[in-house]
Amino acid sequence: MSAVVGVAVRDDRLDVVVLRRRLRQAEVAGAFSLATGEPVEGALRAKLRELGVRARRAHVALPRRRAVVKAIELPAVAGADVRRMVGFELERHLPFPAAEALFDFHVLDAAPGRPVRVLLVAVERRVFDRVQQLLREAGLAVRLVDVGIHSLAVLAGHPGPGRGEGRVLVQLDEAEAELAVVRDGRPILSRAFPLPAEGKERGHALAEELRRSLGSLRPEDREAVSEVTATGSGALAATDWAELPLHTTVALADAVAGVPEDPRLLPAVAVALRRPGRGALRTNLVPDELRPRPFRWPLAVTAALAAITLLLALAVPAVTMLRDERRLRALDASLARLAPRVREAEQLAQSVDRARHEVETLRGFESQQLRLLPVLRELTDLLPPDVWLTNLSVDRKGLELAGFANSASQLIPLLEASPTFERVEFISPVTKGRDREQFRLKAGWERPPETPAAPATPPARARSAGRTGGAGPAAGAPASGARPAPAR
Repeated sequence: MSAVVGVAVRDDRLDVVVLRRRLRQAEVAGAFSLATGEPVEGALRAKLRELGVRARRAHVALPRRRAVVKAIELPAVAGADVRRMVGFELERHLPFPAAEALFDFHVLDAAPGRPVRVLLVAVERRVFDRVQQLLREAGLAVRLVDVGIHSLAVLAGHPGPGRGEGRVLVQLDEAEAELAVVRDGRPILSRAFPLPAEGKERGHALAEELRRSLGSLRPEDREAVSEVTATGSGALAATDWAELPLHTTVALADAVAGVPEDPRLLPAVAVALRRPGRGALRTNLVPDELRPRPFRWPLAVTAALAAITLLLALAVPAVTMLRDERRLRALDASLARLAPRVREAEQLAQSVDRARHEVETLRGFESQQLRLLPVLRELTDLLPPDVWLTNLSVDRKGLELAGFANSASQLIPLLEASPTFERVEFISPVTKGRDREQFRLKAGWERPPETPAAPATPPARARSAGRTGGAGPAAGAPASGARPAPAR
């Protein structure tokens, strides 16, 4: 809910109205008048605090005789800056220096090929400065300043009989009257004039001023005027002063609740209902540097699109990262499920590699025409039981042995006595341990080891031959009673 304070300035008083808006509804929250003879600033601040008003915006209605209102014509120049052209014409139409003027205008007629007609509204800057200082001390900021009879005429003339119709609004006080002619929601003329106090003379004065005002209009504007509305605190004379239909009530254009019955407060209500920069009447005498900057929708849309683009630019990497993290988590879960199978496969691959290596080693022995099994059997038969082998290397030149024995020196005669080995010698000195000797020796081939041939006689005949004292084992074969040497 937004609130605004409407202030109608008079010579002897201030008429104040507090208006609250909610969507399209408006409600008068408070209305009062303050005499200018008392400290107005403090009284206004106290009254607003008493009403619980937190509004800081103020709309001000000035009396008509404090302003210069005049319809002027400008040359028709395509694409010209009308405000600058009005500024050039100020000196010709103002009774005070143009440098000390605050002015605004609204266009009355801008038909192609015809001069541009505008209604000029101007006041002296000192009038605005005095009002601004008064409201500033009361805690209010001025957002709109205009002639009060203009706002009231637009409010009264809005629900006209039809498009293009006009009407006259007269606001009466005890000794003064203000008159405005409005058409299509825009004032086209306004005047302020004194009134006599007596009834008959008052009626003649009203009739004369009304005829004078209508006579100064263009014919099409004069013919459009269809009725007269009179309001105010001053007593009305006989109605024969108005040749047109006369109304004494003002129909509010907006749905406003709580309108005060005192007709003197209507100008304050009318100016409070104004929206700066909106509606048919857009004149505002507040200096440009003090006006609230209008909300620039194109700039806001551009900023919103830029923000959305930035958010999308930031969201794309974030979404991609989240998607990648989700995929990584899924892959990690799959890998965790496959890890036992992978370890089994790796162990199987290692076993295959070891088997392949052993096969290649055996094939290398076969390529060198060496039979490893007979050599191992020969060594098993020759070496004592206390010998422990740690290394065995066989090639076409011979073999190398490394290990431990109780007496390493006795190994050389044992191997020399074999018909398979010759040139047996130690490669490195024998080292003694706590209870055994560590040795390393080599031996060459005296007779290449071969696999024993299969017996020519059946097993039964061979057994009978052995019982009868036949031939012993073949040369170079280990004895049947030999004990294999443990190898570690």
